[in-house]
Amino acid sequence: MSITDYEGLDALCVASGIALDYRDIRGQLHAPGVGVKKTLLEAMHLPLDNDDDIERNLREIESRQWRHVTAAVLVHRQSVAPSRLTLILNEIEAASPIGWELCEESGRRVHGNWVLNQQDSVGETVFDGARLMRFEVTLPEFDNLGYHQLNIETAGGRRAHSTLIVAPDTCYRPPELVEGKKIWGVGVQLFSLRSKRNWGIGDFTDLHSLIEMLAPLGVNVLGLNPLHTLFSQLPEKASPYSPSSRDFLNPVYLDIEVVDEFKHDIETRQRVATGEFQAILQELRELELIDYGKVWAAKLNVLESLYHAFKQQGRDSDSERFKAFGQFQQDGGTELYKFALFEALQAFFLQQNADIDRWQKWPEAFRDPGSETVAVWAAERGDKIEFHQYLQWNAELQLAAVHEKCKALGMCIGIYRDLAVGIEKSSAQSWAHQPSYAPGMGVGAPPDDFNLKGQNWDLPPPQPKALGDQAYRSFIHTLRANMRHAGALRIDHIMGLMRLFWVPPECSPHEGTYVSYPFSDLLGILALESLRNHCLIIGEDLGTVPDDVRHALEINKIFSYRVLYFEKDWQRGTIRPPADYPRDALCTSGSHDLPTLRGFWQGSDLDLRDQLDLYPSGDFRNQQRQIRQQDRDQILAALRRESLVADEATSQYHGAEDFNDELAQSIQRYLARSQSMLLMVQLEDLLSEANQVNVPGTIDEYPNWRRKLSLNLEDWPDRLDLEGFAHVINSDRNA
Repeated sequence: MSITDYEGLDALCVASGIALDYRDIRGQLHAPGVGVKKTLLEAMHLPLDNDDDIERNLREIESRQWRHVTAAVLVHRQSVAPSRLTLILNEIEAASPIGWELCEESGRRVHGNWVLNQQDSVGETVFDGARLMRFEVTLPEFDNLGYHQLNIETAGGRRAHSTLIVAPDTCYRPPELVEGKKIWGVGVQLFSLRSKRNWGIGDFTDLHSLIEMLAPLGVNVLGLNPLHTLFSQLPEKASPYSPSSRDFLNPVYLDIEVVDEFKHDIETRQRVATGEFQAILQELRELELIDYGKVWAAKLNVLESLYHAFKQQGRDSDSERFKAFGQFQQDGGTELYKFALFEALQAFFLQQNADIDRWQKWPEAFRDPGSETVAVWAAERGDKIEFHQYLQWNAELQLAAVHEKCKALGMCIGIYRDLAVGIEKSSAQSWAHQPSYAPGMGVGAPPDDFNLKGQNWDLPPPQPKALGDQAYRSFIHTLRANMRHAGALRIDHIMGLMRLFWVPPECSPHEGTYVSYPFSDLLGILALESLRNHCLIIGEDLGTVPDDVRHALEINKIFSYRVLYFEKDWQRGTIRPPADYPRDALCTSGSHDLPTLRGFWQGSDLDLRDQLDLYPSGDFRNQQRQIRQQDRDQILAALRRESLVADEATSQYHGAEDFNDELAQSIQRYLARSQSMLLMVQLEDLLSEANQVNVPGTIDEYPNWRRKLSLNLEDWPDRLDLEGFAHVINSDRNA
């Protein structure tokens, strides 16, 4: 049977948070087709074979609000008083006092009763033959921020439990920013750092060296790519924005030689010191692109030896280090265990057959993390699982040491971490929490000026309903994991807290549409965790951004993310002057998805898009080249207005081939003069690199996430005038 009730289908979409249309970055209206709507609804576990199914699902959604005494979670802002709670009661329950107990996070308990008048009901229905009424009641006044439990019991003995989350009105700001200090930092793709001592990829010790170099120059922030764990057994999956879990660290960044066991395990040290092993490391260092397979092979080989040495030491002594690891395992709980279990299982199946490259291909009994088969397998392989907990522990220790170094050298923010939009489809997190994600769907973005065909990042979107049903536990856990050892957190595609662009399987991105999320609740939790972790929040708001998102960033004191190329007065055709940049913002010349300054000026990104067939048409390609020349002219005009280039020197920089270090510094000085409280200089621009880190819309067509910087860290002092650069940036920031 087919669907003919299109009005009912649209009503079901609206009830499920699926947008019936949306406007792209140019204001053009788009509407998903009937097939797309049906596919999205089915991914939300609302099967649709005929018109009767539409009506049945609508009744099911309508009935949800009447099934429970109260909602599973309520997010309340501290200054909003009084806080109101909705109760659903039958006639007998409404006729008697409703007992409540508030258990605050501190342990304090408060009791009371609500006495209701049925005439005060704000709505009613008949459900399963019983008359149900909706009441709005006032919670007791209290100012304590945090996660509290509200227990309710009716006269009939029916009990309900709700998590009450009391959040501050705004996110955290460091004292220096509150006092009006304008600061600056350097954005780093950690994997790209080249040094004479690392093992072919940037590591946590390289970060120490970078901090020691930059902090004395007035740098207060070191911005990093997402440090989320990827796939140690599938090393070519290299995108930090398609992680296996957002809650755990990538052990590839470990400096093996500072792991405590390496210092004491003579046999492993001797093996690493052999000419053969050192030759492998030297080869990995000299490669222009990171060879993730060989890097992982070298590191895992040694780390396994160190783990066995650690276990032996623990058996032979009652060491403090062994106790600390036990505490880490206990604190990590079920989530850490499931992640380590996934890693061990993936290694096990790949050793049997290299084609079993995702958990969806595992034998069926292993696809369920709670199955008896998985439990039996795990019981026999405790060390295999614990090894991955050991890796996480050491990664946490090394990252913590990096952030402590930042604080010791006086950086007011220190590390700024980056939170990816989601997880990869065959990830540890998608295996461990399958009901929380929409099967088959991909998260992406509609076409915009830099991604002309749109994007499908192929990340499984979270089920909106599941977030509230779980009292947002997974979201809270992810925020805490990424705010650890950080003074700021950048949230990639922060619009995703309000809506995500779902792309059905086998569809191009422009065929997708938006799905709504509980934006207000998520912002409240973000504010609470930001305050508790003393963590500044930066929201990446590039692309198609609803006005509601920008307004919410402002009132929640979340920094906007402003890129030079996009900051224009579109009517006048001019670059925004520094005085007009928003104060509560991070300003920068680019990002990991955009060309470097040199690449932008020279148009190498346009050439690359042409080679990779990323233009929708030849006319569009030619239009983009014309726009780029206009951009160069507008930037030069803006620099002239600020006296950062002389009038007579303008022709020197007019052409694409005319880029040089002096022009690059003038552009950074222009941004340094902006009103924005935070300036980030991309490391690729500091080193005048031409090639960008990642080209959106490509997978294997371009070496995304594999490019190393052109210069070893050890050679920076002799090859770069860092002090001179820092002097002019500090002067312009403080002017």
